[in-house]
Amino acid sequence: MDSIETHIANECQIKMKWRIKEDALKEAINNSNGVIVMKSECFKAPKIWGVEYCLLLTKEEENQIILYLALVFEMARKIDARFNLSVKSASYMKNGKAILEKTNGCGKTFCTRDELFDAEKKFFVNGIMEIELEGTLKALGIKRKAPESSSLGDVLWESEKDKDLTIAVKDQELKVHKWILCAKSPVFKAEMESGMTEARENRIEITDFSFETVKIAIEHSYERDIKKLITEENASELLHFADKYDMKLLHHNIQFTLIDKTSESNVVQLANASVTSNAKELGEFCVCFLINAIEKSSFIKDVKKLHQEITNEIVQRSVFPIAE
Repeated sequence: MDSIETHIANECQIKMKWRIKEDALKEAINNSNGVIVMKSECFKAPKIWGVEYCLLLTKEEENQIILYLALVFEMARKIDARFNLSVKSASYMKNGKAILEKTNGCGKTFCTRDELFDAEKKFFVNGIMEIELEGTLKALGIKRKAPESSSLGDVLWESEKDKDLTIAVKDQELKVHKWILCAKSPVFKAEMESGMTEARENRIEITDFSFETVKIAIEHSYERDIKKLITEENASELLHFADKYDMKLLHHNIQFTLIDKTSESNVVQLANASVTSNAKELGEFCVCFLINAIEKSSFIKDVKKLHQEITNEIVQRSVFPIAE
């Protein structure tokens, strides 16, 4: 089993209630130019990494209304969804199941437009319809995006020939190929094309990061394997560097390296770092990790230092959501 999958749950229960005003739905149907008539708020699956769900009402035919469970996911290879949808006042209940290989939905016939607004059918009570969802989602495997490797990158890194840009960090310097750095970072590219002193002198001064962080980031720009260089001590600063200089692949790969290193002793530290460095994939994993740990009554180091944003996310996923 993948090391990621041993630390987070791959199955969870989902439950929500969608309250819709009768007047709002009539207006939405009348004004809808496409298939989707109305969409509920999206909620994150409590324990499965990177999965969101919502409900949709669609107009598949002129007078036919369909109710969909829609799933949005990127990290899971497939999602096995089993669920039921109900409007208790109208004695409506439908069961559904589907294995989805990409972001998609599973629809169930709801009713005709005439039946929907027929008072005797009791879809609406006091002008409000309540659609309830209960179900189980199961992730079938986790996707990974392996960093690309290139022997040419190693050759270019080791060779000093044609390196035309100096990166200065305090009293240390690195020589690099300007075109490589600009290809990996739109921020550095903009700086080199600005006409400012840095561009004219082909020299960039970096004062807010350590030499170690800069060197590791530059090595990654040459597509060298940096996994063994990433530690709990330098991870937060590396994430901040990648975020500041918009080095998306570096940012992504650091997150996945840290995900593999996540444990009860460092999950709080990594969760906090995810908030301050816009590391959404790492943050999502830490939330799922923590929810799983809570259920197992595992000891979490420094849990009182957990960032409020992460705490709020855990609490939000632990309650029964209502979309209005």
